[in-house]
Amino acid sequence: MDSVQKVIERVTNDGLYTSWNKQHGKSFLTHLFSGLSANYILNSDWEIGFYDPESSKITVFVLMKNGKIAIKPADDVFKKPDAAVEKLKQEEVKLSFEEAVTIAKEEFPKQFPKEIMGDGFLVMQTFQNDTIWNFTFITKSLKFVNVKINSKDGKINSAESFSVLDKGK
Repeated sequence: MDSVQKVIERVTNDGLYTSWNKQHGKSFLTHLFSGLSANYILNSDWEIGFYDPESSKITVFVLMKNGKIAIKPADDVFKKPDAAVEKLKQEEVKLSFEEAVTIAKEEFPKQFPKEIMGDGFLVMQTFQNDTIWNFTFITKSLKFVNVKINSKDGKINSAESFSVLDKGK
């Protein structure tokens, strides 16, 4: 996979983005997102999100496998009401995707030894002021399991599990 910086550059150097950015100059990069197989293989296009504080909306650009860029309509931000939308601190991304996957492959069985992993997703984001690789999978027992890996040093920021059935409670 291309580095995080390369993925971002491919989007921000594209005419579709530069045209959009002229009208959304106060927007800032918030995250990269991709689906992930149970074997830690990216199974969807990269989605790169930019938050516009003037509209409180997020616009996602999709870097398709064929190299083309697409844009999704601006949408509401998925966050807790009291949470801030944080700018992705690109300069803190020292751990490559491949290095993060190696750590995740070691950590998930340690943290969740009885779980059988299904597909999930990966988010590169700054969360509570730490820039992280945020891995989440759904298990065969209908739990979400999540490990957040610090992108500067590879340390585990957190590991948690919760039942899909309890999510709405």
